[in-house]
Amino acid sequence: MTRFNGKVALITGAAGGMGASIVSAFVEEGASVLLFDRDVAALERLQRGLSHARGRVLSVAGDVASRDDVRSAVQAAVAEWDRLDVLIAQAGIASLAPLDEIDDDTWRQTIDVNLGGVFLTVQEGARAMRDGGAIVVTASTNAFFVEAQTAHYSASKGGVRTFVRAAALDLAPRRIRINVIHPGMIRTPLASWIDEHPRAAAAYLERVPLSRFGDPDEIASVVLFLASDAASYMTGADIVVDGGVTLGLSLGLDAEEE
Repeated sequence: MTRFNGKVALITGAAGGMGASIVSAFVEEGASVLLFDRDVAALERLQRGLSHARGRVLSVAGDVASRDDVRSAVQAAVAEWDRLDVLIAQAGIASLAPLDEIDDDTWRQTIDVNLGGVFLTVQEGARAMRDGGAIVVTASTNAFFVEAQTAHYSASKGGVRTFVRAAALDLAPRRIRINVIHPGMIRTPLASWIDEHPRAAAAYLERVPLSRFGDPDEIASVVLFLASDAASYMTGADIVVDGGVTLGLSLGLDAEEE
């Protein structure tokens, strides 16, 4: 499929996990893609792996919490391809800590990257979209379905959810759509603390109606849909991709017992 032939996409948090899968999906769909991440070595590895798309992939190292870095990435995309059509705000960080152990630095960094980074990315990216566009933001089910020891992370993702809804109203007159995805537990380095822990993984999977963790490619496919013309009448929407975790509690009864 080539749904994005002639389109230019900028993807933050591009170097690994869900970001790398999203990058590969857009490249395969014909887009020119600017990769933005603070991990220089990972960016270089990813770009080498996309050598078949020479001329359609450009990487810029930087931090989404820095306006100068974000602006430079947007400007690089426009300078290279003379347009920006799609923006994927995927970058984020996560950590666990009980409420009374969250220090000021951890709080500020989490909010600055997860919420502030989305604000800067969306604002700078939208300013460069001359002919409308599509923005997809990755938040988390923690935006509305919180867990212990995630006060800082959940607060940042809840802020992202509200920000996207407000931004949708402001951007609609310019024909820019913005939607948010809330992934559940996806097999990425960020989730390895539970995915690779035998007891924790088993306990978590008991809460998942589909009985498995998600794959980064399953997030990428939803991102592609939301960024495509197939979702042309969607803006400000919450899309949950979590295997059913946040639907509610299962009683665990077999059909014969019901």
